[in-house]
Amino acid sequence: MFQQFFVNYFLKILVVFFSCLNLIYCQEKNIKSIELFDLKSGKKKLIFDINDDIVLSFDHLNSTAQNFYLEIEHNDYKWNKSKIRKNEFLNGYDNVRIKNYQNSYNTIQEYINYQFNLSNNEFKIKKSGNYNIIVNDNYGNLIFNEKLIITEKSSTGIIEITRTDNLNYTESSHQLKVTIPCDNCQINSNQYDYVMVIYKNNDLTNPLVLYKPDYSIAGNFIYDNLIFDAGLEYLNFDNSKILNSSSEIMEVKINKNYETILYPDVLENKYSLEDDLNGSFKTYSNTNNPRNESEYSLVHFKLSSKNLNINPLKNDVFIVGDFNRHQIGDRFKLNFEDKYLEKKILLKQGFYNYKYVINDSKNDIKNFWQTENNYTAILYKKDSLDGYFKIISVASKNSSKIVN
Repeated sequence: MFQQFFVNYFLKILVVFFSCLNLIYCQEKNIKSIELFDLKSGKKKLIFDINDDIVLSFDHLNSTAQNFYLEIEHNDYKWNKSKIRKNEFLNGYDNVRIKNYQNSYNTIQEYINYQFNLSNNEFKIKKSGNYNIIVNDNYGNLIFNEKLIITEKSSTGIIEITRTDNLNYTESSHQLKVTIPCDNCQINSNQYDYVMVIYKNNDLTNPLVLYKPDYSIAGNFIYDNLIFDAGLEYLNFDNSKILNSSSEIMEVKINKNYETILYPDVLENKYSLEDDLNGSFKTYSNTNNPRNESEYSLVHFKLSSKNLNINPLKNDVFIVGDFNRHQIGDRFKLNFEDKYLEKKILLKQGFYNYKYVINDSKNDIKNFWQTENNYTAILYKKDSLDGYFKIISVASKNSSKIVN
């Protein structure tokens, strides 16, 4: 009798536990269009200045408002939590309920747009570095997090981009030389740690991390002969006019939601110029208030297996861009069906960049030296007396004017 009671009680606990997990997963799945932008310019950035008026915006696919709370952590260069107290990097307090929200208006897909200003009377970041923005639900469950980079009075370095002279990579790679001014840097001191991190385009998930410069001269750190796969240009589509077809959009249907059916992508064996935003996206439409009047559409992506030079049955292929923060996972893994790899993703009206990558390595399927990329180099410094990594210099360069 007692054993049966114990078994039934245990099963009830398991049901509740997995129901909670499913609820958390569903909530995360229903979070869309996560954006960080400067309120004054309306622009999204990879790196923000500490005095920028930064706004976090996201949609929750629900018609009923929920309580979401925002916390923030200071992180090191690897996006691990820093070992400093919150009042050292934050004026005011966090774990604040997000009170600014608007229900969607006159849309097929109901949603609520939430916004939080990171520079308000209750909340102000006061140190440079990496930050992890955490959004929880009413019960403290993690809904999503977003990465943020803040600079303050940092110096500006130089990036030189050339084709590599290594014959094995000259047709497919970029070679970088980074010069970072660091007049007061003490590279041989045990008190200070210096780390260089280089990001390609807007992808914060796949950096190159360097722990020592190749040499130091005249108050500069020099990092040389850095080889990056050039990759492919991002592909794009624009469905801001939700019912319009175009050179990228083959057809639009209206079922349960709008459905935007793209022409199949074919990756050629030679370089093809595409004007892109280096992975970014912009949600907008021809409405009075695009943030809560734009529609959502189920976008049909289709990649031809022609010219792939990989076996789609043995290699996982993912679709990535800023719209999913360059994350890979089953939600963005393409399915192979009859000579095509396909995926459907619900996205808000706007202009989107995307590309296809292979496996967990996130390598591009093809690489051409002509591909235009943005490279951003950040020098972090840690004083053992402070206990955290701050940003002391930033360099940025686009490869459109690459030196042969």
